[in-house]
Amino acid sequence: MIEVIVSRAQHGIHEISISGHANAGAYGADIVCSAVSGISFGILNAIQPLTGITPEVDVAQEGGGFLKWSLSSSDDEAACEKQQLLAESMVISLLSVEANYGKYVKVSDDKWQGGV
Repeated sequence: MIEVIVSRAQHGIHEISISGHANAGAYGADIVCSAVSGISFGILNAIQPLTGITPEVDVAQEGGGFLKWSLSSSDDEAACEKQQLLAESMVISLLSVEANYGKYVKVSDDKWQGGV
């Protein structure tokens, strides 16, 4: 199972951690894994061009199954707001995957526990 843990602070999302494997299909044909990977890496790849902030990301070097995004601080308030919006977009998109494939994905986030 893929587990997504959203950590929040007073100002918004502090960190998003994604770990595990969906095992919803054969390697290379797992649509749940593809959805989670596409959402997470798509958002992460958009951060720098849209905000000017270089995201702090940690990933598993072997075997995959782990990604952690620690949201960066910046003196540019507008850039930080955009980064938060992108982070919330990631969480909402991952919640959509959970809604359809809850057997394979679990999102833990106090803000959206009742769903979107």
